[in-house]
Amino acid sequence: MKPNLFFSLLFLFCLNETNAQSATAFNLKISNLKSTSVIRIAFYKKENQFPDEKKFAFAKEFKPNKIGEATLSLTDIPTGEYALAVYQDLNGNKQLDTNIIGFPKEPFGFSQNVRPKFSAPDYDECKISYNANNTSFIIKLID
Repeated sequence: MKPNLFFSLLFLFCLNETNAQSATAFNLKISNLKSTSVIRIAFYKKENQFPDEKKFAFAKEFKPNKIGEATLSLTDIPTGEYALAVYQDLNGNKQLDTNIIGFPKEPFGFSQNVRPKFSAPDYDECKISYNANNTSFIIKLID
């Protein structure tokens, strides 16, 4: 009877571990998608040069399967404080295209849905805290 108890406890432990991992997934909903082109997401820590396109802590990309909105669930994001910069790479050249004065020509957005006026926002305006109690975020693309 002891082996059955051991396997039962092992099963319950594994079940709890699976639930704990899925409960802490970083969930990001991106809305106002105008196409199914690739979305690029840069995660910045305080020490990074937000929102410099090449100086992020780490980045993710995904291809939405429909226009409108898409939700991405990431299980490999460490908890912590971040500022996010997102853009939709409409022409597939792996860079955010801008006009002559530097305003993006492709849909873009920031965490906290900050809408820049004359320059890019700063880290403190866009920072979010990702932890076990705060796992879901929404960014509406600006076009």
